[in-house]
Amino acid sequence: MKKTLFVLLLLVSALVTFALAQMPDPIGPVTLAFHAIPVEGVPLNEHKVTPYRLFDKMIVTVWDPVICGQKPVNPAFSIKGDKLYLSYALSPTLSGPDAMKPHCTLVSEFDVSNVPHRDLEVNFAGGPEPYVVATLKRCPNYQPKTDDIWECLVPAKS
Repeated sequence: MKKTLFVLLLLVSALVTFALAQMPDPIGPVTLAFHAIPVEGVPLNEHKVTPYRLFDKMIVTVWDPVICGQKPVNPAFSIKGDKLYLSYALSPTLSGPDAMKPHCTLVSEFDVSNVPHRDLEVNFAGGPEPYVVATLKRCPNYQPKTDDIWECLVPAKS
């Protein structure tokens, strides 16, 4: 009985060691890279949020209607449960005659690296406005090499 239990314990230990050796290394902390381009003469009436996911990186492009001259400040992200929150504050608007400038579009890109392997809903707010929500679906016509369903995701139509 003791010999069988000992052999069983060795077998379980070997299987656990093998399983741990097959697991990938931790991907590291989640990080954000942010880029923005103000575009004049192309006003939008509403926000457009387009997320893409390739492996452990989420790339979210945002078209944000702003007053010409406003710039994004303090870009930020957080992951809470199954939601990825992206945001920035906008620089103050000008006062006086310059305040009557036409509306412009701010095109920005949030590159979030080391995203956890789970479904994430993307939420964006540029300033104090309510969040705009975007969801993802598997890439059409993509044949993954592994069982990792988060290798390639594209925007889902709402």
